[in-house]
Amino acid sequence: MLSIVIPVYNEEEDIAETLSALRENAPVPHEILVVYDSDEDSTLPVLRRLSAQDPTLRILKNSISPGPSGALRTGFSSAKGSKILVTMADRCDDLSQIPQFLSLVPAQADIACPSRYCPGGAQILPPSLKAWAPRTAGKLLRHLAGVPTYDPTNSFKLYSARVLRDFPLSSTVSFSVTLEIVAKSHCLGYRIVEIPTVWRDRRHGKTHFRLGPALVAYLPWFCLALLRNRLFQVPAAWLRYFLKASPVSETA
Repeated sequence: MLSIVIPVYNEEEDIAETLSALRENAPVPHEILVVYDSDEDSTLPVLRRLSAQDPTLRILKNSISPGPSGALRTGFSSAKGSKILVTMADRCDDLSQIPQFLSLVPAQADIACPSRYCPGGAQILPPSLKAWAPRTAGKLLRHLAGVPTYDPTNSFKLYSARVLRDFPLSSTVSFSVTLEIVAKSHCLGYRIVEIPTVWRDRRHGKTHFRLGPALVAYLPWFCLALLRNRLFQVPAAWLRYFLKASPVSETA
């Protein structure tokens, strides 16, 4: 089974189209977990109407920390599938790529990373720090630490569920949990594959992403990834102990 986790914050204009696109593009049995922060979220009336006709849709309240990292961790803890897809409700992600991701995980990879910045990828967004910062961070991690994706902060990813069970997560700010997972997976030797994707800016509403707090939250995971770099690598046993990962890993 595939579990699809979607954090939402006032996405009433896009959520119905997003769920419809997921049904069209998810070719395997699946569940959809939509996670919200507040009972006042304007997405909820739409979700409740849709859930009455869709048994695959589960509505969860964020029980960890307000914001997308807490919402994603709430979704992960409730997911039943052996594969877990993260996507947003704003229609920025190319959901037609889901069958391709499913063909890669777990046959060739433990994490499928759609990338806006690798050859063939693109980001349709006006020039800004929001566009520049993740591109720069991705290049640095690729060249300094050998992280096998230019876009580690992109939340649109497919995970083997065993990766998310192998180590605890602690991020609570912005989307930093995405980089936390990639950094820890890189340190523990999980297979990460990059796939070009085209990311388009949202058509409705506005983003609530704040670059300053996000950079502060991403920094520890950026530094962690550097512990396994091109010049030296901290022994895997030390990293596994430090990260409180499972004593026995199924990594390739």
